[in-house]
Amino acid sequence: MNPLRRIEQEGLAAGREWTRLELQKRLQEQCDAMVMECAQTGQALEDTRWRRMELDTVSGKVELRARHGRQARRKKWVCPARVAWGLKPYERKTPELQARLAYTATVVGSYAGAETMAGTWGTPVSDGCIHQQVQGLGSRVQALVLPAPGTGKSEPPFSLVIMMDGWMARERGADWGAGPRKKNPRRVEGREIKSAAIYRLEQRVENASGRGLLLEKYTVATPPETSPAEFGGRVRQEAMRRGLARARVVYLVMDGAVWLWDLAEDEIAQVVGAEGLRKNRRRTRSGSSRHSAKRDGGSVEILPKSCYPRGYARSP
Repeated sequence: MNPLRRIEQEGLAAGREWTRLELQKRLQEQCDAMVMECAQTGQALEDTRWRRMELDTVSGKVELRARHGRQARRKKWVCPARVAWGLKPYERKTPELQARLAYTATVVGSYAGAETMAGTWGTPVSDGCIHQQVQGLGSRVQALVLPAPGTGKSEPPFSLVIMMDGWMARERGADWGAGPRKKNPRRVEGREIKSAAIYRLEQRVENASGRGLLLEKYTVATPPETSPAEFGGRVRQEAMRRGLARARVVYLVMDGAVWLWDLAEDEIAQVVGAEGLRKNRRRTRSGSSRHSAKRDGGSVEILPKSCYPRGYARSP
């Protein structure tokens, strides 16, 4: 190994160890000074005792001794240190480590790649652990209201395409593990997954063979049995971030499902100020190739999937 690289790695390792010991010392001081009372009621905890607590940090594992106590009314054990630090019971990853792992997985694009990348900056973790952290943080951010990105005065006019559809996925049924003697077993069941693809029309390109490609697109997918209202709210939120309110024309690509038309009217048309979707719903379903609803400065157009150019009308 290059001697300069070896010395640098040794220095980084020594710095990480010093940081870990200093972090462990400061956290232990907080544990010792923690007041043993319930954060919700302010009542003192009973039957307090010391327990060992390990935390995984960016600098490595720290070992602490934290006091636990029992609530008199709920008869539940509580660790004031975990409550003060925002940690769930038995949670070991610190918030900073969770944020770094989730960000690494988002930038890299795969959990296996994030595992390799985390090892390079000194925090070896498994891809399954990274997946768990991303899913945990993802479930919390669903309730957050993200601001629409700022627009510059020089932004050129653009058109936004929103493709929405529902497709069936095969999942294990109630009789998946039933024996051969089971009559009419339901081993596999089909459940609908609602998904959408959002992109700007100007992002369309074609390769040398004429096949359509998209330079950039954003997807929205929900678990099976998600209600159309919840799915529509997520589509609207993502579309707003991608310029729904600023688009010159908004193209909705979908079939004739009733819930899709209700979603288009309740979530999309109200944002852009378009009217008339319900008025011409029956005529559009009967076979017309296009329907548009005008608004100030633009319009919303409904395109059946059969009328969309080949190469772009794939299921989102």
